[in-house]
Order: sequence, then structure tokens, then C-alpha cells
Amino acid sequence: MKLNKHIFTEKEKLSEFDKWITPSLGDIKDRIEFKNVLAELEDGFNSLSNYTNGFSALETCSSHHIAENITSHIGQVNDIQSHLANVFNAILLSTGKTDNNLKCQYPLVLNKLYESREIPACQNGKLTLIKIPRVFDLDKVIKHFETLSVYQDMLAPQLKSYLDLLLSDEQYVSQLYSLGTSYYKLKDNGHSSNLLASIAIFQSRGSITAKAGHEPEHKLRSYMADWGLNAGTDYNNDDIDIYELLGIKKKKNDKARKYDFIVPFRSKSEGKKLFVQCQFYAGDSGSVSHKVVDQTDASRKQTLKFYPNAVFVEYLDGAGYFSSLNGDLKKMLAKKTTKAFIQVRTAPVKFRRELQEIDFLTPLEIEHAILAGNNNEAKLIDFLQEQGYNKEEISRSLGVCKAANLLAFNNDNYAIKEERRDIIIKYCLLDCIANFGHSINVTKEKGILYVPGFSNNWGMSQTNLLEAFNREFPDIELSAKDILEKIEWLIDNEFVILK
Repeated sequence: MKLNKHIFTEKEKLSEFDKWITPSLGDIKDRIEFKNVLAELEDGFNSLSNYTNGFSALETCSSHHIAENITSHIGQVNDIQSHLANVFNAILLSTGKTDNNLKCQYPLVLNKLYESREIPACQNGKLTLIKIPRVFDLDKVIKHFETLSVYQDMLAPQLKSYLDLLLSDEQYVSQLYSLGTSYYKLKDNGHSSNLLASIAIFQSRGSITAKAGHEPEHKLRSYMADWGLNAGTDYNNDDIDIYELLGIKKKKNDKARKYDFIVPFRSKSEGKKLFVQCQFYAGDSGSVSHKVVDQTDASRKQTLKFYPNAVFVEYLDGAGYFSSLNGDLKKMLAKKTTKAFIQVRTAPVKFRRELQEIDFLTPLEIEHAILAGNNNEAKLIDFLQEQGYNKEEISRSLGVCKAANLLAFNNDNYAIKEERRDIIIKYCLLDCIANFGHSINVTKEKGILYVPGFSNNWGMSQTNLLEAFNREFPDIELSAKDILEKIEWLIDNEFVILK
């Protein structure tokens, strides 16, 4: 459905941002990375519990004692690499030491132990001698110990030397003993994992934060897939700069920021394109945010050299932009070249409207037109032209739908595919609120469904929505229960707000 336009004031922009903000994209402890790290730590401490008789005494946590027990039991371990990784990680956690130092120190220890500068190793199932590497990182050490595990007399001195580095004095042994004892005692009341949880959060925070930074992009790609767009042709899968897009080699001093999205990407060469950069800050990332603001003008100027009709859309969200980075948000929105901004929750309305305004027709809009009763090609083309799309774009998009087998064709009429029906109708309902809603008096009207993209309190009641839906799509036969379930989905996915 062609969405109505709205010209925002600066005040409306900032007010909408606050109302539709997504503060963060989930708690760290709910992430699979955190759960994996916690499980690995628990496995490491459980194994150390076995090797130390439940951390029964300080002496049992010595490098000599642990090395002896690992060596004698390693033949019974199914996954030696995971086992050693978890044990070593638990000790690293207890001592505060890092592989960054150990990988440089361990070769020096081995050089003293083996004056020939060669160590026993197992290659292709045979015992041999290899030159001691100058850098021996944890992953390589673990793989080396695994292959050597069938020759325990050769493994023992090398394993003992590595553990000597990890537990190099009584203080480190005492730290392992103290943490291990606490963990072991807490197992009785089921709270042992709570002891390690905060540690696991710190261990996994970096990788989780890095991945979380890409989640808004994944969200927008999932939305575009729902609209019938194709990854790699309609939108890019990875960040890309204009030189890569055009296949032009950069000159030495050429600098260009990469865009998270360029739409249409390669499916349409003529016409305007949306250039989108995504910034999501759940907290204060001031130095990064300020840098982004400073580089934006230069980046856009460079883009406009190649694409004079480029349309710049900012994808901004997160609690950081609400609080300490609010000044940066205002600067980004106030830039003359910023056509619009979207957020995680507002993209289903606002980004589609931006696509419509550059005359990019998505399969979803064609499917909406078919559901509205324009099911033969002549009527469909006439209807889409009345909405403002030109013939060339209608022909292109219909060709895409046919090539991708997105539409059914029965008795010389178009029909939507059954597997697409549910998501299409959900967007029909969303669009009806957007196009037929009104500015709400929040003190007087209750039970209203609100959508973004218009004045700050724009929406309609569920009763009025059902009337608008039945008027626009009279041929769709749905029970009130079915429609209410779809409205519930819109609410649950935060595309609309019910108040």
C-alpha cells in the first residue's frame, strides 16, 4: 500500500525517536555466546574438582598435582581439545593470566627444558621431534597436547611446564583454590553457576557486543526479506563503499565510509538509491559516535560525486542516543543531506515509505494491490500507476516477482502465494493504521493502536482498523479472531503500540 507522506519538524523527529526507541538488543545473559562461555567454565571447574578431590586442600591445586592427574586420566577423555581448553580457561580465569603473554613465555620455558630446541611431538600417529616455535599460543598448545596424549611419558613434562607458567607461585595456587572451593561448596545448593556468571559476562562481553552491533542490520534484512526483496541484488549482504559498488579502484588518498545498506543495490541501475548507515549504541560510545558525525559530511560529499541523486537515511537507535549521545543524534538529524531516519521498530513503516518515494516497487506492494482486487495484469498496472509508480518500474518489479515465483497465476489472474499470505495481511493492517489513522488526543482516547512515521500520537482504534481493513480489502475473508491475532503479532513485534 502506498504510504502517505509526512514532513517532520525537528521537534517531531526527536520526540518520535524517544517514543519508538529500542534501548538495547537484549541482555548479555540471554545470549548463546554467554551461555556457551558459562557452560565451558563450569565444565573446567568440574574437571578441576575431580583432579583436586573437590579442592580439598591447597596442595591439590599445585601445577604438579593437576598435571599428574590430567596425564593419568587423559586417555579416558572423549574430546581432549575441549577438555583441556576448559580446564586451562578455568585456571586462566582464576589467576588473571592471559594467553597473550603465555604464548611468548612458554617457548622460552621449553628451550630451557629441551636444550636441543626440539620437543617430542606426534605427527601422523608417529612420535617425532619438532623445532620449538617462537610463538606457542593456547590453541596450538592444546592441539599439540592432544596428539601427544598417546605418549603420556612425553606429554607429562611439557604439560607440567605449561601449568607451572599458569600457577607460577603460591598466590596463583591460592587464587585457584579459593575460587574452586567456593564453586565446589556452592554446588550443594545449586548456586555454583551464579558464582561464575558474572565472570562469564566479562569474558563474553566483547564478542557479544561486537555481534550485537550487527543485530539492527540483521533486523532490517529480515524485514526486507518479508517485503519480497532479494539479498545480494535488491540489498547488499555486507558493508560496501561506493568504490566497491562501482568497481573503481581507490586512489591513494581516497577515503569513503562503508554503507550498511544501499537499496536498490544491483537490481536497478537507473534512478535514486538509498544510502543507509547504521549506528546502534546501547550505552555511551562517545568517541565512536563523535567520529561518525565528523566523517558523515565528507563521506556524503564523496558519494554525491558519483550519485548526484543519492538519498541518505540514518538508521539510529539505542539508549546511548537518548542520553549521553543525544547531542550527536541532533546533529545527525539536522544535517541538510539527511533525508530521513529510521529505528529498529519504525523501519517497517518508514523505510518502506522511503523506498516508495524513490520509485522502488517491492513485491509486497504488488501483493497488497492484488489483495485489494487488482488481480489481472491490466488492472494491476493501472492501479500501481495511479499510486505513482512509472510503467518501467512496474514492469521491472513484476518481472522480479515472476522470476522468483512469488505470485501464483490462476485462470489468467494473479493471486498471492499461500505461504506469503500471513505476512502480507499483517502489513495490510499496519498500513491501514498508517494511512487512515489520525492524530490522537491521548488524554481522551484509549485502546488506540499507534504507528510511527507521522505526528507523535498517530493511530486508530481496533474497531476503526477493522472497518478500514474491510473497506480496502473487501475480498479477504478473515474472522475477527484471525485479524486480532495478526494485530497481536504487530504489537508483540513492536511495530505498533497499544495504549
